[in-house]
Amino acid sequence: MPLTETSIRNAKVSSKPRKLSDGSGLYLLLNPNGSRWWRFDYRHAGKRKTLSMGTYPNTNLKDARDSSAAARKLLAAGVDPGEQRKAAKAASSDRAIANLEAITREPSTKQSPTLARSLRALGIDDAEERAYRVLLAHRMATVGDIATLLNLPLNAAQRLLSKIENLGLATHSPERPRRYIASPPEVAIEALANRRHADIEQARLTIPELKEQAAGPATSNEREQVVEVITNRAALGQILTQLYQNLQGEAFGFQRAPMLTPVSQETMRQGVRIRSISDATYLDLPGAVDSLRLVTQMGEEARVFPTLPVKMFVVDRRVGLIPLNAGDPSGPILLVRACALLEALCSLFELIWEKATPIAFTRTGKLEMGKPSTHLSEVAGQLIPLLAAGLNDKAIAHEVGISGTTLTRRIAELMKSSETRTRFQLGWSAALDAFPADQSVNAVGTPARARR
Repeated sequence: MPLTETSIRNAKVSSKPRKLSDGSGLYLLLNPNGSRWWRFDYRHAGKRKTLSMGTYPNTNLKDARDSSAAARKLLAAGVDPGEQRKAAKAASSDRAIANLEAITREPSTKQSPTLARSLRALGIDDAEERAYRVLLAHRMATVGDIATLLNLPLNAAQRLLSKIENLGLATHSPERPRRYIASPPEVAIEALANRRHADIEQARLTIPELKEQAAGPATSNEREQVVEVITNRAALGQILTQLYQNLQGEAFGFQRAPMLTPVSQETMRQGVRIRSISDATYLDLPGAVDSLRLVTQMGEEARVFPTLPVKMFVVDRRVGLIPLNAGDPSGPILLVRACALLEALCSLFELIWEKATPIAFTRTGKLEMGKPSTHLSEVAGQLIPLLAAGLNDKAIAHEVGISGTTLTRRIAELMKSSETRTRFQLGWSAALDAFPADQSVNAVGTPARARR
């Protein structure tokens, strides 16, 4: 007896599957869980086969009969309706894959040529990116949908969706079967980019540790090269960036036209002392005064000296940069690491710093020149009385609270500033400075104040 909509609705579910026949091989299968599936039984090439016609009520009685009638026409023509359906499904999958490849490999004019490959930098492989793009295009899809669109087995599609979900590219609904929803690109991709940036910064934190390992005990053939010539501008830029990032205590240098390197605002941080000495050629540069005004406001100590012998930039007294051709800003740069040469350059800077004129700016921004530092006279006041008392260098260094090397350097600074060559001449010069009003000398060369 043919089925009716009423008989189908009134059919009772039992503990075992039931078949409600409509005739000509079409029937409705009632399962114990309440699901109702249309089935069509037929024979082809001597084999009994079954073809699914959908579920009730999504596929009503009329639609199921039309589908079975179409299947019977194919059988009459000698075509297996089941094999014909598989071929049509495979063709549909091939078209979907072709469309997907066109999306991921042949970007349209509205899509950036680099976009299809850019997600690899975030740790997303081609298959994961393909699944994410398909999910974005369909808004929501089940595992079966993705398996069909990508022509994958169900278990492979499930693994792929789980991967992109772990990456934050998708979420799923609590219902069964799960429906996967693509995360908005502006949220998902930004989060992955931030995560990758954090990983890169974490890797950078290992640089000091790696440097310590590289600077471990070295043989005579493995000692670090203390002098190096930098000719590549990109390499120089990278070195400067590293010096700024690792700056701990101080940085100083001589400024001459053209400029070697500007002081970065990142350098101006608490606990770091920045000093610069500029000569007249630098002050003549357009915008040089404005630049000095800016850096002094940021905390830099700036001074001026008539003529500087070289341009240089020294960081923490461990690395120095000196242009080999002062007039060519693109010329080779000499990099000097901690050695006697770098110590000499630091001493040269300190000597000229004491004689250089401080720079200051009024509230209106006008440039003013201060007075040279009195540091040398203070040093003289400490050391010369001890020298005159006959103390040796070790005793003087202990009394003043400095090292022997520092004492030697300060005495050399005093001799340089007073243009003397020996300690005796230094003491004589100090005596004349102490009594400027009585500097007459008798015929035999004895100071007037020494005559009785």
